[in-house]
Amino acid sequence: NACKFISKVTNREIVVRDFRRFHCFKDGV
Repeated sequence: NACKFISKVTNREIVVRDFRRFHCFKDGV
């Protein structure tokens, strides 16, 4: 359960980071 929770949190973190990077890239273009 804890492993699943951690995996979920890290997954969300990666998604947020990717979204931010994509947003910056979109802003740049």
